[in-house]
Amino acid sequence: MEKKITVGVAEDNVIVLEMLVAVIRSEEQFELVGEARTGMDAIKLVREKQPDVMLLDMVMPQGGGLDVMAVAKEENIQKTKFIAISALGEERVAQEAMAYGAHYFILKPFEADSIIRRVKAVCEEPRTMKVRDEQTEVEHIITKSLLTLGVPAQLNGYQYLREAIAMVVMNPQGVTAITRQLYPVIAERHNASGASVERAIRHAIEVSWNRGSMEAINRMFGYTINNQKGKPTNSEYIAMVADHIRMGYNL
Repeated sequence: MEKKITVGVAEDNVIVLEMLVAVIRSEEQFELVGEARTGMDAIKLVREKQPDVMLLDMVMPQGGGLDVMAVAKEENIQKTKFIAISALGEERVAQEAMAYGAHYFILKPFEADSIIRRVKAVCEEPRTMKVRDEQTEVEHIITKSLLTLGVPAQLNGYQYLREAIAMVVMNPQGVTAITRQLYPVIAERHNASGASVERAIRHAIEVSWNRGSMEAINRMFGYTINNQKGKPTNSEYIAMVADHIRMGYNL
């Protein structure tokens, strides 16, 4: 009988916690060994259960994910591998998580298959293999794509587009809930309104469409956009760039 992968989950948001628990329980190869909603409970779980993999939210009451990983390092708990989860897509957050020992950084919102793949992948990696910061790699590709398409980096919409595309790359279903989920999340990060995020992205797309390289635009979008409609909508633009990156990145 194949040995199961033991998994612990630490997440203070009840809805996200329940979803993660359901994902782990849905996979026969996984065994859920504990749940935590605070940093202190997560530390206790890691100490007592030492799961193969710990899904770890970066922001929790009574100590965040960095604190949990710091304790694990101090106490030489080497068995447990950490997958950091966060709603914050800044490169700094991902880099801090990786510096503290996370094997992967997953951005919210995410899809169930992504969680399952990452848990399996982190257990299949040789211990000597250099851990890669997937989120940072994806963001570099998105940055290059937007600059190639002619989106000026000084526009607010440029940063909003980067974050929206990153979220859709990791969770393709997210583009269907763009006004309900993506805009509010991005707006909260930047202390803006959902409407202002939508307008800024629309302006960035218009600038790209009017001033960018038509060769790059045609290469990225091809004939998928209706010529009679002209410029793509925000969701069309975000979905097409995300799909292009996913196909090239094999996510």
